[in-house]
Amino acid sequence: MNPGNAAPRDNGLLQAALDQVAETCWARLPCERVTIMLADGEGHDAVLGIAAWRGELAQEVVNARVSSGGSVAGEVFASGRGRRVIDADAPQAGGGARGEGGSFICTPLPLDGRILGVINVRRGRGQPAFSEAEEGMLDCLALFGGKSVQAAQLAFLVKSEFAQRALQGEEVTALAEAFSQGAAQPAQVARMLAKSFYREMKAAGFGNNQIVGAAGEIIDQLSASLRKHGQRMERGRQ
Repeated sequence: MNPGNAAPRDNGLLQAALDQVAETCWARLPCERVTIMLADGEGHDAVLGIAAWRGELAQEVVNARVSSGGSVAGEVFASGRGRRVIDADAPQAGGGARGEGGSFICTPLPLDGRILGVINVRRGRGQPAFSEAEEGMLDCLALFGGKSVQAAQLAFLVKSEFAQRALQGEEVTALAEAFSQGAAQPAQVARMLAKSFYREMKAAGFGNNQIVGAAGEIIDQLSASLRKHGQRMERGRQ
């Protein structure tokens, strides 16, 4: 069994954010185990893998990849609706909920209308079942988790050379420092970067269509960032 805190891969800002979310769930909701699973893919085509955890977890489970339709976690990710199982051994729990028995909650990890993955908390057989109030608590913690991931992504962006130039051009270096400590609004920083990006491309002679194409590429890259993180996870396990 592996009692580790995080999957064996990079220790960057995103991983630190996921570890913090797992630790917060572990502290707030007494349980046997917490797992955070991130998705590689979209909807019913997605595959989920464990990105961070607390409690004991077998190495084969850490390395496993779960299809969207093949488990409770996959169903929660695809539907965007959480599920609380009082007794996984009960017939009404369904085959996908069985295995270790006990009680568990699986809830989506949301960010701006998207589902990044799921958070699972579990108690073993003989322990008190999770209550409706605890399910509500996990939903709140999942919202915090999504924002933590967003903050990690933007903090990485703010540290980039381009972002530093853009923010200095707006004479808001103090804002960049505040944001890196979690005190600034991400949307505020993003708008400043977008304005600087537009000015620099216009100054370099790019046309409007080319700028729009570049903006579309940025959107594609952002939407794929967690997927790429999942692929790095997989390579790290091989």
